[in-house]
Amino acid sequence: MHISVVIPTHNRKELLRRCLEAVVNQEYPNYEVIVVDDGSTDGTGEMVWREFPQVRYLRQEPNRGPAAARNRGIEAAQGEVVAFTDDDCIVPSDWLATLAEALRRWPDVAGVGGYQEPPEALLRAHVVARAERAMRLRHWGERADLEQLGGDEVPGLATNNVAFRRNVLLEVGGFDEGFPVAAGEDADLKLRIAQRGYRLLYIPLKVAHHREYTLRAQWRMQVRRGIGVYYFEAKHRKAPGLGRVSLRFLKRTALFLLDLWTLPWDVAGVIYLSRVADCVGQLLGRFVKPPDSVARGQS
Repeated sequence: MHISVVIPTHNRKELLRRCLEAVVNQEYPNYEVIVVDDGSTDGTGEMVWREFPQVRYLRQEPNRGPAAARNRGIEAAQGEVVAFTDDDCIVPSDWLATLAEALRRWPDVAGVGGYQEPPEALLRAHVVARAERAMRLRHWGERADLEQLGGDEVPGLATNNVAFRRNVLLEVGGFDEGFPVAAGEDADLKLRIAQRGYRLLYIPLKVAHHREYTLRAQWRMQVRRGIGVYYFEAKHRKAPGLGRVSLRFLKRTALFLLDLWTLPWDVAGVIYLSRVADCVGQLLGRFVKPPDSVARGQS
């Protein structure tokens, strides 16, 4: 099984270097690595050419977002399976071997993936990292540690830790480039694949997420995710209005009071801040426009 690993990147040369050091040293023998540079201006291309000559480097200009970059990688991929991770993630040495073994065990599944979590050093040092871990475990409960086969309801399979069969990605048209921010397009792909009748597999395989774990960065990320939620629901159900978002805010406030009984107060506070930021993003979603190419009819 030949696997193509696709990594989109934009102006994060140092993070990409650490990511590639892990990706090019996989135990799995049969794979290629494709970096799609989404209009970087920080010397990303020179770094890849100089330090990772075995990596295929593609560049798109102007900056069009990670969904478009991943689609470019899918088009260029030579493997029958396309795996994705992000430039701020470090994958374990058995990452591809574990994904490939799962695809062999379940030849009818369209994709397999795991989860992301801060590395242990960041979990010890930052309350925001501990809160992110607590949110994941609260959301999925015991299911977070169990292999699960199903549709879009299974955990995980975000674009920093997933592999899909390339023919399925081509069948569904790849990622929807109409999402205006880097959020929501992975859940949209997961749903569209499941709607075609394909099964998906979650395995408890961790990828370390080395992002900035500050309150400011957390707020920005969760607002962006809220915008992604708005566009996802507008596409597949109904765009959330003020009434629905207000109810979600009230529910999350009640959950905060419950969290104070079971979690450290600082972790509970960061979780509540994250939930509020998500609601803010859902309200802002109607004012954030998709890329011009999509507005002209591309999707």
